[in-house]
Amino acid sequence: DAAEPRPRLCLISKGPNGYGFHLHGEKGKSGQFIRKVEPGSPAETSGLRAGDRVVAVNGVNVERETHHQVVQRIKALETETRLLVVDPETHESLRSLRLPATEEMAVLVGGAPSASSPPASSSPPRTKPPVDTSELVPRVCHLVRSEMGYGFNLHSDRSQPGQYIRSLDPGSPADQAGLRPQDRVIEVNGVNIEGMRHTEVVAFIKKGGDETWLLVVDPDTDEHFKKRGVVPTVSHVRGKATLTECLTCYSIRSTRSNLSSQGNSTQVGSRLLDPFAEMGLSATAAEEKMKLHAKEKKRAPPMDWMKKYELFSNF
Repeated sequence: DAAEPRPRLCLISKGPNGYGFHLHGEKGKSGQFIRKVEPGSPAETSGLRAGDRVVAVNGVNVERETHHQVVQRIKALETETRLLVVDPETHESLRSLRLPATEEMAVLVGGAPSASSPPASSSPPRTKPPVDTSELVPRVCHLVRSEMGYGFNLHSDRSQPGQYIRSLDPGSPADQAGLRPQDRVIEVNGVNIEGMRHTEVVAFIKKGGDETWLLVVDPDTDEHFKKRGVVPTVSHVRGKATLTECLTCYSIRSTRSNLSSQGNSTQVGSRLLDPFAEMGLSATAAEEKMKLHAKEKKRAPPMDWMKKYELFSNF
């Protein structure tokens, strides 16, 4: 039925004054909403409307993400963004039918950034070209600490499991190693850290000394592996030379760090020894020490009320 409420896909190219919309999220409530659309702005031209609920940003569902995470996803592309939105009526209609809003069912309201794009129609929109799944592989990043540290910010959100790279210092060891914002960390020095707390991962990285190896996945790769129900490992890394180098490094580091405990050879889980205990500090004391260190770091991003719900650490 042509009158049936459907999601809208808004393709927005940034203008001289930005995109021209205000994103709003309420503390303690799920969902991010368009609070205001500036008249004559790229957002208005794309068909975005005040009151719209944002379902996905650049092909990634953000319904369970925090305001900060959604903002970071929008900023990830410098000059354009793709928002899948639903108005209140469409949201309620799809929810009553227990249907998720997807780009495949959406109406392309605004014109695409390219002037040669075809006009919008009632047919499903042409989304970004399908990704070659052979390109969706984890990456191993070898970081060697400089006198300013590794140069990346590790982020954890209590509403969503996982440790993520929030930002990088340009030219830092992390930047040179190929780490990217929004990467999710899977392993640290050959050990899967997905079951660890943020503070445990921080301590684990610091325990490595002046270098560390991180197995990471970008958002597309992360989604690809989750759909397959497969946990990314170093065996999925492309290139035999890279794989051999990684395995050799992991073996050396495992032996080197196996001093007072089973460290890298211990199965990560609920019985994992607390890294703070190994450091001779209580968790509270160690956390305070890390907070103090973070304050002293240059380029540390300003914190706001979201700090009560999110955890950040600079390296």
